[in-house]
Amino acid sequence: MVRRGATGALRARELSGGGGGQARAARRARALLEEAYAQEIPAARLAEAAGCSRFALYRAFHAAYGMAPSDFQRQLRLRRARGLLVAGHSAAEAAAEAGFADQSHFHRWFVRCFGVTPGTFQRAASPDSRRTPQP
Repeated sequence: MVRRGATGALRARELSGGGGGQARAARRARALLEEAYAQEIPAARLAEAAGCSRFALYRAFHAAYGMAPSDFQRQLRLRRARGLLVAGHSAAEAAAEAGFADQSHFHRWFVRCFGVTPGTFQRAASPDSRRTPQP
């Protein structure tokens, strides 16, 4: 049944091989996500690059990294945007360059993951805010 239902490079021997095929698929998907985090990557394209079905990839990725591929991609985008904010870019510029749909989408996820707004983070991270006041 597995041989008949397997698609692409997913083979029955990979399923019974103790997870080696799953780990390999997860690593391939992660590499693609890291390379093109700002682009929309459909699940089918990610699964094709990993060499398995999208369902098998989701299970393998979650087992290897503790989150779904879409969550991992979002974390990569947030890290990139956070770096841009520290470098002095506006929130709108950071959102666009990091691959978020718009600034409000970026703002919502930034607050959810880091607990502060992008503006508050940027003010706290700016070199001017680190100076001690002079009497």
